[in-house]
Amino acid sequence: LWWLLGVLVMALPYAFAEKTLVPLPIFTTDPNERQTYGALLAIIDAEQGAFRSLLVPYVTYNPLLGAAGSVHYERFFVDQAKFDTDVSQSTQNQAFYRLRYADLKLRDPRYLFETFGLYENDRTARFFGIGANSREKNETNYTLRQVGGEVTFGRRLMPALIASLTERLRHVTIRRGAVDTLPFLKDVFADVPGDDGSFVWAHRLALTYDTRNSLVTPTHGRFGQVFVEVADEAIGSQASFVRYGLQGRWLWPHLGERLVMVVRGLLERVTGSDVPFFELSDLGGDDTLRGFGENRFLDEGRVLFNAEERINVFHINYGDVRTDIALAVFTDVGR
Repeated sequence: LWWLLGVLVMALPYAFAEKTLVPLPIFTTDPNERQTYGALLAIIDAEQGAFRSLLVPYVTYNPLLGAAGSVHYERFFVDQAKFDTDVSQSTQNQAFYRLRYADLKLRDPRYLFETFGLYENDRTARFFGIGANSREKNETNYTLRQVGGEVTFGRRLMPALIASLTERLRHVTIRRGAVDTLPFLKDVFADVPGDDGSFVWAHRLALTYDTRNSLVTPTHGRFGQVFVEVADEAIGSQASFVRYGLQGRWLWPHLGERLVMVVRGLLERVTGSDVPFFELSDLGGDDTLRGFGENRFLDEGRVLFNAEERINVFHINYGDVRTDIALAVFTDVGR
């Protein structure tokens, strides 16, 4: 063991000789998980200003969930193909594992393929009841354990117009959570659909229009999508429902892209009898209403509007890597 460790330590400078190393501190605050502290080391492999791979090991500590070790890895290929994975495990069994692959030119520019699989054990999940009138005083805690994945095949009808089919599998179990100061979901809410978990097999059709100049950090363009998703007990799912809706995003750069205005709208509806609560429309978290914790509001439909001004303050060059420091002033409105 000592010999192996010695070889690794001696080999590290050579292995990272052509890589850019970026150490950064970590601090996050979340209504569900509370405060998390830690540090990361980004190991970047770039050539002529383009990423080839990104490896980010990091360690964190959360008073509720304990210490955690995590790794994020991305590998970029030619022709807009990409593989990435996230692995995270804490001493209090908060876990997240995900593998994802996307190929936006599947041997032919007309076709695309995306897939991912995940395992998650979230011990800080919250449930307040169903409906816009759910009360904060009814807050409960539970563990959401899920295994699932998606496979998407798409075809470009036009360069910016894509028709796609997605097959989604999700198996959920509900257990007691890690927050001892809150009651367990099933001790407060009796007979909530899905309180014992469920298996969902859903089929989704979507028509997407996308002219954004980047999938990761776009600065201009438009995005629109109309979708319908069906799950039915007759074809393998333990829950039957129909989800449909539309969404759109518009990015407007000004002052030479130092400022970018982003506007987003979303309208969604879920219909069916005894839809599991974790399959309902949700508001709350960093993708919808950033003033609330994840899944703060659940109901059979949602309306959402976001607007933000992204302000590029300055940038720094670290090795061959440019890092932009930005602020975002935003407002979120939903029901």
